[in-house]
Amino acid sequence: MVDWRKEIKETLILGIPMAGAQLSQLLMTTTDVALVGRLRGEALAAMAVGQASYGMVLSLGIGLCSAIGPLVSQAHGAENRPAMVRSVAVGSVVALLLGLLCWPLLYQVDLLYGWLEYSQEMAQLATGYTRAAALGLPFAFLFLVLKGYLDAVSRPRWPMAVAVVGILVNAVADYAFMYGYWGFPALGVTGTGLATSAVNLFMSIALLLMIWRGEHFHAVTQARLAEWKEFLAVGLPIAGSIGVEVGLFVIGALMMGKLGTDEAAAHQIVLTCAATTFMVPLGVSFAGSTRVGQAVGRRDFQAVRPAGLAAMGVGLTFMVITCMLFVSFPHKIVELFWDPAVEKSQTVQMFAVQLLFIAGVFQMMDGVQVTAIGALRGLKDVTIPMLIAGLSYWVVGLSAAVYLTFHTPLRHQGLWVGFVLGLSTAAVGLTLRFLLLSKRVCYDKELQRRVSVEAAA
Repeated sequence: MVDWRKEIKETLILGIPMAGAQLSQLLMTTTDVALVGRLRGEALAAMAVGQASYGMVLSLGIGLCSAIGPLVSQAHGAENRPAMVRSVAVGSVVALLLGLLCWPLLYQVDLLYGWLEYSQEMAQLATGYTRAAALGLPFAFLFLVLKGYLDAVSRPRWPMAVAVVGILVNAVADYAFMYGYWGFPALGVTGTGLATSAVNLFMSIALLLMIWRGEHFHAVTQARLAEWKEFLAVGLPIAGSIGVEVGLFVIGALMMGKLGTDEAAAHQIVLTCAATTFMVPLGVSFAGSTRVGQAVGRRDFQAVRPAGLAAMGVGLTFMVITCMLFVSFPHKIVELFWDPAVEKSQTVQMFAVQLLFIAGVFQMMDGVQVTAIGALRGLKDVTIPMLIAGLSYWVVGLSAAVYLTFHTPLRHQGLWVGFVLGLSTAAVGLTLRFLLLSKRVCYDKELQRRVSVEAAA
């Protein structure tokens, strides 16, 4: 008999600090949106477009760096410290190199905005934001690796503390770079991008000083070729899974930009609300991945299914609550992000309120799919989930979004209906995949070998 109270309790012990760290990072973006929303509609719409471009590249790095979670959690469960140290060393090097490789890609983002025929002002503002935010990408990726390591060894409070302090650092940097306080030039939206880079630098250095030791330097050269391959073999499909999901939202933001600045601003407000609440099930998914991975590492395969289902239940429960809030208080929520004194605010507010109702349903599907895919990552099952995500988001979600946005009267609402359809398909497919594997791993010796840390030996 499974003690579900114990499973949920253990998930919450890990998940709450992990969710706190994710929520703290998202609150930085929320701060950015709230401050830029006080400028003017064009600025907020431009930041929405810039964040979409920057976020696409960031998401790929997040996926690759996420390999640290299942690798370290399984090694931790098996009490194999050398493997843990080598994994974090390999991950840190990969993170820094990837961030540097992304610089030239994002520097040329103005070509994309020109091809999309955005107005000159929006293109200039979005380009400035994207280039400034890109400067901190290596440090953003490094922070993710170090955070993933601490999460996997059940020490999530350290990254949460650093991320909470990061909220203050980001707010101070926003005021300095956006509005020109304390001797800095007033850079507007570009200043917001610089603040993002500054806080990523702060957080990565803070965690590096906490955990990096001489053994990590030695581990960079001691890591075997198989461990570099294993990191990439796990990380690249995760990057693909995240990439196809984020790609849906990036294209959605670009589509909103084509509809108009009011639609783009409303979309950014609602997306920020949804992304903020999403941080809780995302943190819970990390907890589920950690608990599943640790169970696999200690070869307690009977504990895999309860660990994953507990995370999925917690994530869904939280999202049901946020759905009720979105539906019950849409006007109050929108007013947190949009100044009523701004010209045309009534149009933006009306669009945002309409989208919040759809986002309520979106929330629940998002909570299920992210916790399901997190549980699968604990089993190092990453390739099939990537394919499920790709079919769900691009075949179902994107095609529906394009049709409903541009070929029906729904317009901006049609985009979010497409999002809901894509996420619903992913949630069902990923849940069924986990139920199948968590049952099979209890008796299939070959599957046990493939999902465990010994597979990289």
